[in-house]
Amino acid sequence: MSDKKKSAGKKDSTKKEKERKNASLKTVKSSFNWFKIITIFSAAVTVVLSAHLYNTVTTSKEVPKLNVDEWWGPLPMNPKQDLSIRPYRIEFSDVIVNDLRERLMHRRPFTPPLEDVGFKYGFNTNFLARVLDYWQNSYDFASREKFLNQFNHFVTNIQGLDIHFMHVKPKHTDDSQHTVVPLLLLHGWPGSVREFYELVPRLTAPRAGSRVVFEVIAPSLPGYGFSQGAVRPGLGPLEVAVVLRNLMQRLGHSQYYVQGGDWGHFIGSNLATLFPGEVLGFHTNMPIVASHPLVPVVTIFGMFFPSLVVEPELHSRMYPWGQKLAFTVEETGYLHEQATKPDTVGVALTDSPAGLAAYILEKFSTWTNPAFKKAGDGELLNKFALTHLLDNVMIYWATNSITTSMRLYAEHFSKRYMEHKMDQVHTTVPTWGIKFKHELGFQPDCILKLKYKNYLHSTIVEDGGHFAAFELPDVMADDIFKAVNTFIEFHEQKKKEAAEKPIDPEPHKKATTVYDFTVKDINGNDVKLDKYRGHVLIIVNVASQCGLTSTNYQELNALYDKYAKSRGLRILAFPCNQFLGQEPGTAKDILTFTKERGVKFDLFEKVDVNGDTAHPLWKFLKQTQSGTFGDFIKWNFSKFIVDKNGVPVERLAPNVNPSELEPLLAKYW
Repeated sequence: MSDKKKSAGKKDSTKKEKERKNASLKTVKSSFNWFKIITIFSAAVTVVLSAHLYNTVTTSKEVPKLNVDEWWGPLPMNPKQDLSIRPYRIEFSDVIVNDLRERLMHRRPFTPPLEDVGFKYGFNTNFLARVLDYWQNSYDFASREKFLNQFNHFVTNIQGLDIHFMHVKPKHTDDSQHTVVPLLLLHGWPGSVREFYELVPRLTAPRAGSRVVFEVIAPSLPGYGFSQGAVRPGLGPLEVAVVLRNLMQRLGHSQYYVQGGDWGHFIGSNLATLFPGEVLGFHTNMPIVASHPLVPVVTIFGMFFPSLVVEPELHSRMYPWGQKLAFTVEETGYLHEQATKPDTVGVALTDSPAGLAAYILEKFSTWTNPAFKKAGDGELLNKFALTHLLDNVMIYWATNSITTSMRLYAEHFSKRYMEHKMDQVHTTVPTWGIKFKHELGFQPDCILKLKYKNYLHSTIVEDGGHFAAFELPDVMADDIFKAVNTFIEFHEQKKKEAAEKPIDPEPHKKATTVYDFTVKDINGNDVKLDKYRGHVLIIVNVASQCGLTSTNYQELNALYDKYAKSRGLRILAFPCNQFLGQEPGTAKDILTFTKERGVKFDLFEKVDVNGDTAHPLWKFLKQTQSGTFGDFIKWNFSKFIVDKNGVPVERLAPNVNPSELEPLLAKYW
């Protein structure tokens, strides 16, 4: 081959190599550009989805609608229910005492504990023998009965159950410097009202620097101690909250403060969430949000970035997470049993005072301080007097209430209760927590504020455990006084801000959706209509004595039953007395009437819908959807359909039955 041909071939080869490299480079650049596009798109999608997920889990769930008159007692109901408040006296009868001593005397020998285990395997039987000997021979039943009766006790029937409560008023109520305010004190398991005996005198005595002194109402929870338990399933923490709210109403307290720990925390939290217009403040000594979906996310995030989740000085209360989780698993075996088979455990504890004492008192050791389990006596007497501990056990034994008390766990973990997702229902009532060092669970304020939107303060205590009122009554009393005084300042500030805020005389002219309005429900509580975002609404004016009432209530109920869960339909009913006076009753009368007709949808305060005094919401509805002969409402049961964006889209005349709305509603699902 000639040199010219060789040179030409080499040039061709070089040219092809360059072309190949350029093509590869273009491919790489193209691939890189696509990679950038995909990466940016994925990041954007991730951000959008994350924001949507965060918004979803932080948006308040709806406050559940409960039957405040649900009957928990034996059937048939007595049409002449005794609503009286009757004095009650705690009694340890000779029959109860003699039977107890007989059982303690003839108890079987216990299996000896393993060497040097302390309370690590449960209640140490060597020490248990000492406890039972004391209970049998040295516990003075007569003097303890007198001690327990030092406060006034009462019983009244609420929703079919005899509910017991202590009612202690300040002795000196003529002090103009202190306002007497009602405080509902709520105990937990395995406690009782006995936990409050050292606390109550501290709360009912006026103190310098406080604006208030307390009138204390301390009930035995239904099924605990001297209060009857339900005869049918379903009486969980939500329903107990309703019972206790009705108790406070019975006593004449339309507004009050609540304090609780253990079950008292959950029930008190439910009270504040269900009845924000009645509960003025909630103080808890077990501040936790148990089941919010962001709790595990925040907890795990804190493992890597602890300073963003919890204060450095409190880090050891939350982490190492593995150790805390192991402790939780170890200490909640009782919970799993009581949440699934409470009656099985109840048989053994009802029959054996030794078993009952061991089962209850073991919690007073380990839950007061986990380190106590190392000691052969569980260091029970380090914090408590044995007589005082046995007072609490004696209440369970004398009333035979251990089984009914444990059933509350089964009701709490039932499908009926869990579906309400109460930890995702926002609580606007001002809330204050006190965090004792050895409480069973600890959560930082950033978690608590997911639910408690006005969580004001956490008091940190470097001592104390689960039974704080019993163990450290001075600390508890001081903190309750501080909390309630702060709650009062909170409400005063809110009133001041409301008074200073200029009132728009015509808010309906600036509104764009129904979400711009706040209304009052039938109980007088403020309701911001933006809680209905994403729901199709029917807004209707109703009356109790109209010829259209029966058909409309029946068919509105049918629509609600059919579409409330499946399509998210919500019905907002506003009583109105402007049409021949056909809604003349009070809010209580209207409530009674609607309950008799099984109304399940949302009921609001009585309003005007026409004229200068018409509610701004109704002015907006009429302004947005004018009628055939003008914008005024013609009669009872005029209906407006509002779409998922809060915009009124349809207006139906009173003579259009609710069942005829189905095709129209289908357009807006």
